[in-house]
Amino acid sequence: MKKYLLLLFIASIGLSSCTKEVFVPDDTLPNQTIIAYINPNQWIPSSDGYTLSAEIPVSQLDEDTFFNDDISLMISRNDNNIYEKIPFVYDGQAYSYDVAPGSVKLYIQTSGDNILTPVRPTSRVRVKIVLITSSI
Repeated sequence: MKKYLLLLFIASIGLSSCTKEVFVPDDTLPNQTIIAYINPNQWIPSSDGYTLSAEIPVSQLDEDTFFNDDISLMISRNDNNIYEKIPFVYDGQAYSYDVAPGSVKLYIQTSGDNILTPVRPTSRVRVKIVLITSSI
């Protein structure tokens, strides 16, 4: 009986061993970073005046990238060395974006109060667009 219990104990230890998964980054994926600039006169107000928008053409944003990968944006509102990840709210203004094949469009809207209108940036802003390739 002791032999069977010992064999059962050894078998249960051997069968319940943990496996360790190691994830190694794939350095072959071609992620891209694109820097674009928006001048103050490029912000277009919407017909109701509650939104400012600016479109940035991105030729690297083809159909495959649009459907399979991730597109991330950051903005340097004063074209300095500080980036803020979009979407975010600053000083009562909400910054957001949408993506289409060939372009990204940035928006500035007042957050929560349609009586106010968004304020057009007075200086050039820098936009960092990161295309993150997926390994589908």
